[in-house]
Amino acid sequence: MSIKKFFHQIPDKIRQHYLKKRIGEKWGLSGETIIRREYANYEDYIRHQQAKFSFKSICPVDLVDYDARYGEILYERLKSSNLIHGGSALCLGARQGTEVKSFLKCGCFAVGIDLNPGENNLLVLPGDFHRIQFSDHSIDMVFSNSIDHVFDFDKLLLEIVRILKIGGLLIVEIGKGKNEDGSVSFYESFSWTTIDELIALIMKKGFKVALRRPIDFPFPGESIFFSFEGKAGTDPIKAAAD
Repeated sequence: MSIKKFFHQIPDKIRQHYLKKRIGEKWGLSGETIIRREYANYEDYIRHQQAKFSFKSICPVDLVDYDARYGEILYERLKSSNLIHGGSALCLGARQGTEVKSFLKCGCFAVGIDLNPGENNLLVLPGDFHRIQFSDHSIDMVFSNSIDHVFDFDKLLLEIVRILKIGGLLIVEIGKGKNEDGSVSFYESFSWTTIDELIALIMKKGFKVALRRPIDFPFPGESIFFSFEGKAGTDPIKAAAD
Protein backbone atom coordinates (compact mmCIF):
# COMPACT_ATOMS: atom_id res chain seq x y z
CA MET A 1 0.00 0.00 0.00
CA SER A 2 1.33 3.43 -0.91
CA ILE A 3 1.98 6.04 1.79
CA LYS A 4 -0.55 8.38 0.15
CA LYS A 5 -3.28 5.72 0.17
CA PHE A 6 -2.46 4.77 3.76
CA PHE A 7 -2.61 8.43 4.84
CA HIS A 8 -6.09 8.87 3.37
CA GLN A 9 -7.36 5.86 5.30
CA ILE A 10 -6.46 7.51 8.60
CA PRO A 11 -9.49 9.15 10.31
CA ASP A 12 -9.99 12.85 9.54
CA LYS A 13 -9.37 14.06 13.09
CA ILE A 14 -5.98 12.38 13.20
CA ARG A 15 -4.98 13.67 9.76
CA GLN A 16 -6.09 17.18 10.69
CA HIS A 17 -4.12 16.98 13.92
CA TYR A 18 -0.89 16.14 12.09
CA LEU A 19 -1.54 18.74 9.41
CA LYS A 20 -2.08 21.45 12.03
CA LYS A 21 1.07 20.35 13.83
CA ARG A 22 3.07 20.53 10.60
CA ILE A 23 1.66 23.87 9.41
CA GLY A 24 1.53 25.60 12.78
CA GLU A 25 0.10 29.02 13.59
CA LYS A 26 3.07 31.29 12.96
CA TRP A 27 2.16 34.58 11.27
CA GLY A 28 4.40 37.42 10.19
CA LEU A 29 3.83 41.06 9.20
CA SER A 30 4.91 41.89 5.66
CA GLY A 31 5.14 45.68 5.45
CA GLU A 32 2.49 47.65 7.33
CA THR A 33 -0.55 46.11 5.66
CA ILE A 34 -0.08 42.41 4.94
CA ILE A 35 -0.07 39.55 7.44
CA ARG A 36 1.08 36.16 6.12
CA ARG A 37 1.10 32.65 7.54
CA GLU A 38 4.68 31.39 7.54
CA TYR A 39 5.25 28.06 5.77
CA ALA A 40 8.41 25.99 5.60
CA ASN A 41 8.04 25.89 1.81
CA TYR A 42 5.54 26.30 -1.03
CA GLU A 43 4.73 22.60 -1.01
CA ASP A 44 3.45 22.89 2.57
CA TYR A 45 1.23 25.77 1.46
CA ILE A 46 -0.19 23.66 -1.37
CA ARG A 47 -0.75 20.69 0.93
CA HIS A 48 -2.48 22.93 3.46
CA GLN A 49 -4.85 24.51 0.94
CA GLN A 50 -5.69 21.23 -0.77
CA ALA A 51 -6.67 19.65 2.54
CA LYS A 52 -9.76 21.74 3.25
CA PHE A 53 -11.87 20.15 0.54
CA SER A 54 -10.53 16.67 1.24
CA PHE A 55 -11.68 16.10 4.80
CA LYS A 56 -15.09 14.48 5.23
CA SER A 57 -15.53 16.56 8.37
CA ILE A 58 -16.63 19.37 6.05
CA CYS A 59 -20.17 18.07 5.99
CA PRO A 60 -21.54 17.45 2.46
CA VAL A 61 -24.97 18.69 3.62
CA ASP A 62 -23.41 21.98 4.71
CA LEU A 63 -21.73 22.30 1.31
CA VAL A 64 -25.04 21.75 -0.46
CA ASP A 65 -26.74 24.38 1.71
CA TYR A 66 -23.86 26.80 1.20
CA ASP A 67 -23.89 26.22 -2.56
CA ALA A 68 -27.59 27.06 -2.84
CA ARG A 69 -27.53 30.08 -0.53
CA TYR A 70 -24.31 31.72 -1.67
CA GLY A 71 -25.01 31.00 -5.32
CA GLU A 72 -28.27 32.93 -5.20
CA ILE A 73 -26.81 35.78 -3.12
CA LEU A 74 -23.84 36.20 -5.44
CA TYR A 75 -26.07 36.11 -8.52
CA GLU A 76 -28.14 38.98 -7.09
CA ARG A 77 -24.98 40.96 -6.29
CA LEU A 78 -23.66 40.50 -9.81
CA LYS A 79 -26.99 41.30 -11.44
CA SER A 80 -27.69 44.38 -9.33
CA SER A 81 -24.22 45.81 -10.03
CA ASN A 82 -25.26 46.52 -13.65
CA LEU A 83 -21.65 45.79 -14.59
CA ILE A 84 -22.05 42.20 -15.82
CA HIS A 85 -23.08 41.94 -19.47
CA GLY A 86 -21.95 38.52 -20.58
CA GLY A 87 -18.33 37.82 -21.53
CA SER A 88 -15.82 35.42 -20.04
CA ALA A 89 -15.39 34.98 -16.29
CA LEU A 90 -12.72 33.12 -14.36
CA CYS A 91 -13.35 32.27 -10.70
CA LEU A 92 -10.21 31.79 -8.59
CA GLY A 93 -10.24 29.34 -5.69
CA ALA A 94 -13.69 28.22 -6.84
CA ARG A 95 -13.93 24.96 -4.85
CA GLN A 96 -17.08 23.11 -6.00
CA GLY A 97 -18.09 25.84 -8.47
CA THR A 98 -20.72 27.90 -6.64
CA GLU A 99 -19.36 31.17 -8.05
CA VAL A 100 -19.14 29.74 -11.56
CA LYS A 101 -22.86 28.90 -11.48
CA SER A 102 -23.70 32.50 -10.57
CA PHE A 103 -21.77 33.86 -13.57
CA LEU A 104 -23.34 31.28 -15.86
CA LYS A 105 -26.74 32.44 -14.66
CA CYS A 106 -25.71 35.97 -15.67
CA GLY A 107 -25.11 34.76 -19.23
CA CYS A 108 -21.32 34.56 -19.01
CA PHE A 109 -18.91 31.94 -20.30
CA ALA A 110 -17.50 30.92 -16.92
CA VAL A 111 -15.08 28.45 -15.41
CA GLY A 112 -13.16 28.15 -12.15
CA ILE A 113 -9.78 26.91 -11.00
CA ASP A 114 -8.88 25.43 -7.63
CA LEU A 115 -6.03 23.45 -6.10
CA ASN A 116 -8.53 20.75 -5.19
CA PRO A 117 -11.80 20.95 -7.16
CA GLY A 118 -12.91 17.53 -6.02
CA GLU A 119 -14.01 14.63 -8.19
CA ASN A 120 -16.25 14.89 -11.26
CA ASN A 121 -16.35 18.69 -11.13
CA LEU A 122 -17.41 20.00 -14.54
CA LEU A 123 -17.24 23.65 -13.48
CA VAL A 124 -13.79 23.92 -11.92
CA LEU A 125 -10.40 22.91 -13.34
CA PRO A 126 -7.32 22.00 -11.31
CA GLY A 127 -5.15 25.10 -11.11
CA ASP A 128 -3.05 27.40 -8.95
CA PHE A 129 -4.03 31.07 -8.99
CA HIS A 130 -0.37 32.00 -8.61
CA ARG A 131 0.26 30.29 -11.99
CA ILE A 132 -2.93 30.66 -14.01
CA GLN A 133 -2.98 28.49 -17.12
CA PHE A 134 -4.75 30.96 -19.44
CA SER A 135 -3.24 33.32 -22.01
CA ASP A 136 -2.50 37.03 -21.71
CA HIS A 137 -5.47 39.43 -21.86
CA SER A 138 -7.96 36.63 -22.55
CA ILE A 139 -10.49 37.09 -19.71
CA ASP A 140 -13.20 39.74 -19.30
CA MET A 141 -13.79 39.22 -15.57
CA VAL A 142 -11.91 37.64 -12.67
CA PHE A 143 -13.71 36.82 -9.44
CA SER A 144 -12.49 35.57 -6.07
CA ASN A 145 -13.64 35.40 -2.49
CA SER A 146 -10.52 33.39 -1.60
CA ILE A 147 -7.88 36.09 -1.36
CA ASP A 148 -7.38 35.07 2.28
CA HIS A 149 -5.96 31.79 0.94
CA VAL A 150 -3.19 33.36 -1.13
CA PHE A 151 0.51 32.63 -0.61
CA ASP A 152 1.99 35.58 -2.51
CA PHE A 153 -0.45 38.46 -2.99
CA ASP A 154 1.76 40.40 -5.38
CA LYS A 155 2.21 37.35 -7.60
CA LEU A 156 -1.56 36.79 -7.62
CA LEU A 157 -2.18 40.39 -8.69
CA LEU A 158 0.40 40.13 -11.48
CA GLU A 159 -1.32 37.00 -12.79
CA ILE A 160 -4.70 38.75 -12.75
CA VAL A 161 -3.20 41.73 -14.59
CA ARG A 162 -1.72 39.34 -17.14
CA ILE A 163 -4.94 37.49 -18.00
CA LEU A 164 -7.45 40.37 -17.78
CA LYS A 165 -8.40 42.38 -20.83
CA ILE A 166 -7.97 46.14 -20.61
CA GLY A 167 -11.35 47.44 -19.46
CA GLY A 168 -12.09 44.15 -17.73
CA LEU A 169 -13.36 43.64 -14.19
CA LEU A 170 -11.78 42.24 -11.05
CA ILE A 171 -14.47 41.35 -8.51
CA VAL A 172 -13.39 40.42 -5.00
CA GLU A 173 -15.31 39.66 -1.85
CA ILE A 174 -13.12 40.17 1.19
CA GLY A 175 -13.59 39.99 4.92
CA LYS A 176 -12.82 42.66 7.46
CA GLY A 177 -9.17 43.21 8.34
CA LYS A 178 -7.36 42.58 11.60
CA ASN A 179 -7.92 46.17 12.77
CA GLU A 180 -11.63 45.91 11.90
CA ASP A 181 -12.34 42.93 14.17
CA GLY A 182 -11.78 40.47 11.34
CA SER A 183 -10.65 36.94 12.13
CA VAL A 184 -8.87 34.05 10.41
CA SER A 185 -9.36 30.31 10.68
CA PHE A 186 -6.88 27.47 10.34
CA TYR A 187 -7.19 27.31 6.55
CA GLU A 188 -6.45 30.98 5.88
CA SER A 189 -2.91 31.90 4.86
CA PHE A 190 -3.18 35.63 4.29
CA SER A 191 -4.72 38.58 6.11
CA TRP A 192 -4.70 42.39 6.08
CA THR A 193 -5.07 45.23 8.56
CA THR A 194 -7.99 47.06 6.91
CA ILE A 195 -10.05 46.67 3.74
CA ASP A 196 -9.04 50.19 2.63
CA GLU A 197 -5.36 49.28 2.80
CA LEU A 198 -5.91 46.12 0.76
CA ILE A 199 -7.84 48.12 -1.85
CA ALA A 200 -4.94 50.58 -2.07
CA LEU A 201 -2.55 47.73 -2.90
CA ILE A 202 -4.84 46.48 -5.67
CA MET A 203 -5.23 49.95 -7.14
CA LYS A 204 -1.45 50.27 -7.50
CA LYS A 205 -1.62 47.61 -10.23
CA GLY A 206 -3.81 49.66 -12.55
CA PHE A 207 -7.25 49.07 -11.03
CA LYS A 208 -9.95 51.59 -10.17
CA VAL A 209 -12.88 51.00 -7.81
CA ALA A 210 -16.12 50.92 -9.83
CA LEU A 211 -18.46 49.72 -7.07
CA ARG A 212 -18.08 48.95 -3.39
CA ARG A 213 -20.76 47.47 -1.13
CA PRO A 214 -20.90 45.87 2.35
CA ILE A 215 -21.76 42.16 2.67
CA ASP A 216 -22.54 39.86 5.57
CA PHE A 217 -22.41 36.45 3.85
CA PRO A 218 -20.35 34.30 3.53
CA PHE A 219 -18.47 36.61 5.92
CA PRO A 220 -18.76 40.23 7.14
CA GLY A 221 -16.84 42.40 4.71
CA GLU A 222 -17.22 44.01 1.30
CA SER A 223 -17.94 43.17 -2.33
CA ILE A 224 -15.72 45.32 -4.55
CA PHE A 225 -15.77 45.70 -8.33
CA PHE A 226 -12.56 47.05 -9.87
CA SER A 227 -12.18 48.14 -13.48
CA PHE A 228 -8.81 47.30 -14.98
CA GLU A 229 -7.48 50.35 -16.77
CA GLY A 230 -3.78 49.60 -16.98
CA LYS A 231 -1.71 52.52 -18.22
CA ALA A 232 -2.29 54.03 -21.63
CA GLY A 233 0.53 53.37 -24.09
CA THR A 234 2.30 50.87 -21.85
CA ASP A 235 2.42 47.12 -21.40
CA PRO A 236 0.08 46.61 -18.40
CA ILE A 237 1.93 43.49 -17.24
CA LYS A 238 5.30 45.28 -17.17
CA ALA A 239 3.74 48.41 -15.65
CA ALA A 240 2.11 46.39 -12.83
CA ALA A 241 5.41 44.70 -12.04
CA ASP A 242 7.25 48.04 -11.69
